[in-house]
Amino acid sequence: MAARLDPSLTDPATYRCWTPVTLRFRDLDLLGHVNNVNLAGWLEDGRVALEMPIQPLTPDFPGPVIVLVDLHIQYLEEVHFGDEVKVGTRIQRIGNTSVVVGQAVFANGVCAAIAEAVEVAIDATTRKPVAWPAEFRALFERFLPRIP
Repeated sequence: MAARLDPSLTDPATYRCWTPVTLRFRDLDLLGHVNNVNLAGWLEDGRVALEMPIQPLTPDFPGPVIVLVDLHIQYLEEVHFGDEVKVGTRIQRIGNTSVVVGQAVFANGVCAAIAEAVEVAIDATTRKPVAWPAEFRALFERFLPRIP
């Protein structure tokens, strides 16, 4: 069994980046709660929202490009249609070529899932890992957790 994720991920006070989620009927499974695959998509939306200032979605962006290499999700509570849902996203650790992103999904103020994702900077042409440019690192540092 995989190691448990950082329990501080369940604390909404540690997040500065918030992404609201609009639930759709098609997000539900036969049990009447949100399907785990859809929840993973919400986490992706949260990471993209945090990184958009340094990773624009344009074909002419010279890079480096941020790619996901690992994702761990722990499901804690069910999410149902009609719940008010938002995703908190923060930076756990910054490495030379990688970053660990911490996230949580909150439904009606209750933590429903936590996640850690590892992302790597790669050169847009060679697809090999590269060091984070200063502006990427500066953005990541702004989203390190606020531990009360």
